[in-house]
Amino acid sequence: MKVIILVACLVLAASAVPQPRNDLTCPICLDIMTDLDNFITSDTTEQEIIDFVKQICAALGAIISGFEATCNLLVGSQIPGIIEGFVHDNMDPTQVCTELFGACP
Repeated sequence: MKVIILVACLVLAASAVPQPRNDLTCPICLDIMTDLDNFITSDTTEQEIIDFVKQICAALGAIISGFEATCNLLVGSQIPGIIEGFVHDNMDPTQVCTELFGACP
């Protein structure tokens, strides 16, 4: 599960930088968002999910100079909306990857 959240952070960070879509971004985003949706619907709170992802941001910041701040910004701005979309708006991973991240056509 930690690896999935780590990869989700990387996809979030990568989606923040304008770049051309490729054949990998959509399937990767869909896989990650599907796993995140499953994680969200388990017995975890929004704050537990955010705290866990922030720990991953700190770990990534130790590896990639300056990345922790970018990752935390993404967590603060995107994760709550994703959780809200999954839980209250009945969004599915395809909608998240298409509408929020632009990772899918």
